[in-house]
Amino acid sequence: MEPSQDDTHKVHQKWGFGMSPIKPATKKHRDEAANSVLNFLKGNRAAILGNLDDISTVQGLFTRTFKRDQWDWFTTWSQLDYPDYHEARHISGSFKALRRSLRDADRDLENSATSQLIRLEVPDALDKYLHREYSKSTDSGFIYILSTREMPNFLKIGYTNRDIFTRVNEINSSTGVVIPYGARAAWRVTKAKQTEHEIHSLLGAYRIRKDREFFNVPLGTAVKIIDNYVKTKTKPRQD
Repeated sequence: MEPSQDDTHKVHQKWGFGMSPIKPATKKHRDEAANSVLNFLKGNRAAILGNLDDISTVQGLFTRTFKRDQWDWFTTWSQLDYPDYHEARHISGSFKALRRSLRDADRDLENSATSQLIRLEVPDALDKYLHREYSKSTDSGFIYILSTREMPNFLKIGYTNRDIFTRVNEINSSTGVVIPYGARAAWRVTKAKQTEHEIHSLLGAYRIRKDREFFNVPLGTAVKIIDNYVKTKTKPRQD
């Protein structure tokens, strides 16, 4: 008997969670906001007055990178050149304080928040974002965690010396999955292949097969183990 329409589970996903491309209209809006905020941080105070929502828009970009709860979070993180997880939280908080200071005409708070954003090198980050200039290093790569939202504890953990989008597209094409993998977390590291081997050893109890990169482990557990290892052993910039 043919399955009815109600019995058929339709899949409409084209992109793995977090890796959705940015729509042109959204990109234009974000770029305009980033340009306004950048001009303010460079000393043109008038650039932001009357446009406080631009601060909220830019704050939202950094917030996406540590909350990881939006369909484009990883895309946005890559466009911001992979800011450190804790830095992104501080930047988001400083933007919130900046908006409040301008709304309430609190010059002391404004000066404090502006100084904090400059100290965190936000003008440089926004300039790279607007000109799509990203850091390049021949000695660095990424450790990544991939999964689908439908199977959150079935993780593929590996490395790449290229950009993660290329690697994920290869995996989705070669495995022929119906629901595409998306990046759930990533770390920029040196000696990525060696780092991958050591991380696989740490996660050995959760590995499904010794010759494969698949692990049956809650995402939070895997992130905590990898995060601790990366911080103590390799000291890279990481999310």
